[in-house]
Amino acid sequence: MDVIIALVIISLMLVIAGLIFFFTRLFEGDFEHGDRLSLLPLADDTGEEKANSKTSDDNSDKIDSNAQGHSAE
Repeated sequence: MDVIIALVIISLMLVIAGLIFFFTRLFEGDFEHGDRLSLLPLADDTGEEKANSKTSDDNSDKIDSNAQGHSAE
C-alpha cells in the first residue's frame, strides 16, 4: 500500500513539472516559431545560389530592368 501512495505522489510531481515547463515555454513564445516556419516557403529566395548560377544572372538582369520600368510608373 505504501508503494501506491509513493507512485501517486511521484506521478503528480511529474505532471506538475510538465505543466510548469509547458507554460514557461508558452509564455516565452517558443511555439510561435512554427508560424514563422510555415510562412517561410512563401518568402522570396535571396541567397548565394542566385549569385553563383549563370542563368540566374541573366534572369536578374531582366528582373532589374523590369523593376526599373515599374518604379517609374
